[in-house]
Amino acid sequence: MYATEYALLGGNAKAMNTTENALNVIRQGLPVDMIDHAGDVLRVAKGDLVPLIGANLRSIQRKKGDGNLTPQQSEHTLAIMGVLTSATDYFNDRETALEWMKTPQIALGNKNAFSYLDTMAGISFVNDIINRMKYGMTA
Repeated sequence: MYATEYALLGGNAKAMNTTENALNVIRQGLPVDMIDHAGDVLRVAKGDLVPLIGANLRSIQRKKGDGNLTPQQSEHTLAIMGVLTSATDYFNDRETALEWMKTPQIALGNKNAFSYLDTMAGISFVNDIINRMKYGMTA
């Protein structure tokens, strides 16, 4: 659960090798510095990413260096990275996946995937669209 996503953020994938371990990491909260890694991987500005996880930039800046995200923010960050992982698996290329996520899609109501990533329901919706594409269903 979230091992690949955690590794994308600079963490050790082995720390997430079981559901129980993943829950412990999430409950402790990801280090705030992982937001920088997420922004780099997703190629979005921190100021655009932070609101997606339910935080504000100022509070994240205050925690920089020694703080952790809340469990909800941590799980949300990992879930957003999960969308990228799913899209990368489908397109077999991270750059193509990122381009798809940033481009308005008919299946997403002519919005881009990032416009849905502020809620877990939106993340689930985008993942559902990716799964439909994987299995040849009309997205």
